[in-house]
Amino acid sequence: MRASSTCLLAFSLMLLPGGALLRADAGAQVVIKVATMAPRSRDLGLRAARYNHRLAEETNGRVQFRTYWGGVAGDDTTVMRKLRTGQIDAAPVGTDILSRYVRQATVLIAPQTFFNYRQVDAVRKELAPEFNKEAYQNGIKVISWWDAGRVRIFSKKPITTFADLRTGRPWLYPSSTLLREFYNMITVTGIPLDLSEVYGGLQTGMIDTVWISPVLASVFRWSSHTQYMSESAVNVIQGAFILRRPTWEALSEQDRAIIEKITAEQSTKSQRDFREDDDKSYLKLQNRGIKTVAFKNPEEWREAGRKLRAKMIGRTYSKEMLERVEAIAKQHADG
Repeated sequence: MRASSTCLLAFSLMLLPGGALLRADAGAQVVIKVATMAPRSRDLGLRAARYNHRLAEETNGRVQFRTYWGGVAGDDTTVMRKLRTGQIDAAPVGTDILSRYVRQATVLIAPQTFFNYRQVDAVRKELAPEFNKEAYQNGIKVISWWDAGRVRIFSKKPITTFADLRTGRPWLYPSSTLLREFYNMITVTGIPLDLSEVYGGLQTGMIDTVWISPVLASVFRWSSHTQYMSESAVNVIQGAFILRRPTWEALSEQDRAIIEKITAEQSTKSQRDFREDDDKSYLKLQNRGIKTVAFKNPEEWREAGRKLRAKMIGRTYSKEMLERVEAIAKQHADG
C-alpha cells in the first residue's frame, strides 16, 4: 500500500540520522536509534534500507540508523524519557510533544486556521527558522518538518453534533492540550489512551471515536474498527522529526551536511506524495464501506474552533504569534 510506504517519510522518513555517543570523526560508525509508532512493512523496510545505503555511500559507512518500529520503544512519554537519557536518538513527534522544546509550536495546529496546504507551507516557512533555533537552544535539532494528513473524526456511530460526542466514548490523546480543552468547552468526557493503546481500545469498545487522518487511520488500522468518518476535515496533523542535540554535535560537520542534503532532496517529494495519499485514502476507505457523515450545523463546529483558538492565547501561544499566523494563512486562503 503506497500510503504505508510514504508514511516513513512523513511520519518517520524524516527518519534521518541522529547519533550515538561515538564521534564520526573518530573513525567509528555512528548508529542512530530512531523510535517511531509507524508499523514496519515490507515497503517501509525497503525504504529504510535504501536510505541507509545512500547514507553509507555518502559518509563512507560512518553513519547509519536503526529504527524501532510500531511503538516497541514505548509510548510517547517513554520515548521522550529515552530521548533525554540518550537511549533513543531521534523520533518523529507531533506539535503537542514538540511544544516542550518550542513553546509556541501548538500555533501550527490552531483551530480553524489551516484549510489548505498552501497555508501550512507558508506558515511553516515563516516560523521554522525561529522555531528551529529555539529547539536547538533547548537541546534538540529539528531535522525536518512534516504534516500527516487532514484530521477527520472516525467513529462507530455517526458523529454529526456535539451531543453525539457526549453520548459516545471519544478518545483523548493525553498530550493534546487543544483536544482536552475542546472537550471541556463542549462538556464531553474523553477516554485518555496513548497512541499505542488506541487500536486495542477500538477493538474492545473502550473507545468508539478517534481523531486521525485517513492515511494514518489506514496505516494504524484504526479504520478497521470504525464505520463512519466526517466529511469535513477539522485540522491538519503537523510535527517534526527531532534529534538529540548531543547526538547531532557528535557528528562531523561533513556528515551533518550530508544528512541535511539528503533531507532536502527527499522531504519535498515525500511530503507531496503523503498529501496525495491522504486524499486517496479518504476515497479508498469509502470504497471499502466507511460512510462519510456531514455535521448537522457546520457553523457550530467552526465557532467552537474559533473560541478554542482564542482561549489558548497565553496558554500555548501568544496573541501576537496567533495574529501573525492568521495573517499568513489569510494571504493563502481559498477564494
